[in-house]
Amino acid sequence: MSLPGGGDFADDLLTAKERDLKPLLEESARSLDLDHRQSEKMARFLSDAWFFGSRNGHAQMRARVAARKFDIAPIRVEGIASEFRALMEASAEALDLTMGMTLCMWSILGRAWTAGTHTCEAELMALLVERDADVADEAREWLENEDES
Repeated sequence: MSLPGGGDFADDLLTAKERDLKPLLEESARSLDLDHRQSEKMARFLSDAWFFGSRNGHAQMRARVAARKFDIAPIRVEGIASEFRALMEASAEALDLTMGMTLCMWSILGRAWTAGTHTCEAELMALLVERDADVADEAREWLENEDES
């Protein structure tokens, strides 16, 4: 899907994913004291969590558009929570950390999921605004009105 400004929505999301996950991966390696093998697995789990979040953000926006309800209250989307729960269980098994470290890891995965949700919602909202509004004309009109004041 292309944005009116010539950008590509998928590329924008992948760039945002890298931006969102880099600090979380660094934090994971530092706070969980992961070895190289565990760091690689954690990177995959973070990526999966982020994509689950982005799917949730997409589903949230679709539900809001369908309901014409654009407040920030979450809309329940079936199936997404169970997928994330399965990811958390798989991560605990694969990384084999202590209970305390597992809880810390789950917190980081939750933050990756949340980042994916918010990023996708923001990108889709920007896409809707650009699609439905001529931002350049609106900005020009606003500036002209400011000059007259």
